[in-house]
Amino acid sequence: MATLLGNETLGTIVKLKENGVPQEFYVAKHGYPTNGNGRTLLVRRYIYDTRQWHTSNVNAYASCTLDSWFNNTYYNLLDADIKAQIAAVAIPYTPGNGNNSVSTLSRKVFALSVTELGRTASYANVEGSALPIASTLQIAYNSSGGAVVQWTRSPLTDSTYYAYDLNTIGYVNYYSCSNTYGARPALTLPSSLSVSDDGSVTVNTAPVINYSGGSALGDKTEGFTLSYSVSDADGDAVTVTEKLDNVVQRTFAPALGETQQFQAVLPANFQTILNGNHTITIEATDGKAAAAPVNVTFSKAVHSASITLSTPLAADDMPTAIRLSITGDIPDDAVWTAEVCNNANDASPTWENIKPAIQSGYNFVFSNKTKTAENWGVNFRIEVTRGPSNTGGYIYAIEGGFQ
Repeated sequence: MATLLGNETLGTIVKLKENGVPQEFYVAKHGYPTNGNGRTLLVRRYIYDTRQWHTSNVNAYASCTLDSWFNNTYYNLLDADIKAQIAAVAIPYTPGNGNNSVSTLSRKVFALSVTELGRTASYANVEGSALPIASTLQIAYNSSGGAVVQWTRSPLTDSTYYAYDLNTIGYVNYYSCSNTYGARPALTLPSSLSVSDDGSVTVNTAPVINYSGGSALGDKTEGFTLSYSVSDADGDAVTVTEKLDNVVQRTFAPALGETQQFQAVLPANFQTILNGNHTITIEATDGKAAAAPVNVTFSKAVHSASITLSTPLAADDMPTAIRLSITGDIPDDAVWTAEVCNNANDASPTWENIKPAIQSGYNFVFSNKTKTAENWGVNFRIEVTRGPSNTGGYIYAIEGGFQ
């Protein structure tokens, strides 16, 4: 299964194509050149070839032959989609040619410094910090497996024509810039890119959650519909997670482009949500990158309730009495009514007040003796509204029987 580049273990080998041919790179550091910048440093496993540091034998890195080759010829060997992801980063460097103050240079492709390779030298400035896998990088090899000398970007500060390298056993040395040694490119890519099972770094487009409604819906007194759809430019399968107040309500794989409805706020489920402020969150991922989440707030403000049976209770004969009890917590100042009828199948049932009997715990005797429907039927309806104190309550159960 594909993983994110930013989740790869340091020292892992990944692949980029040069002229269409996969080449191996070390994952050298997450957060380069500064921690938290969302970019991962990759260093070529083998040198590309050997070449001069500077054809004019001057140790000025910003204008040297090696730097120019890295950011032109070599850069253009990479696939177009990868090139589009390589950003110029501010690398610490010494200008050289007599200017020995450490500053920064913006480059897309570059050589590592003596410091980054975990080495020091008397006339080498500190340029950055040692990479976590510096010991792995100190000895460079060609594609045949032979150890070779590799150039660094660090000039010798007491000279204008020497630059530092690491020799075939990984120790610091220096030579004239016109000498020919190993060119080992380093570059950064977004840590959010994908790495496939074979190690190839690929540019993946994150899915998109298409939602056109508002982000603050205000008060809601009843269930509602919140519609959205999910798209993915790469056609990848997407997993969607719906959350209410950061609690997962549903996880599923939708059909791309198909309209979905956030389930927890639909009328059938709305009654399970407590009054107050709430946040809807919709997340989507294709396993390689995540969509920008959708967050929508609303406030449930339901201050009354009505409870009745959708289908009356059947009775063979005329019901004459009924007893009901309510289990729950109805505040003292709440306004509530309780009614029953024994001709519930009629077009216009005869509703009778049973509230006093419920409060007293007594049986209630029906006054009605007539019906227009074919069969007798019993039903109840209870309506409750918050009182002046705005204190909430609940009804857990309604129990009883009739004869």
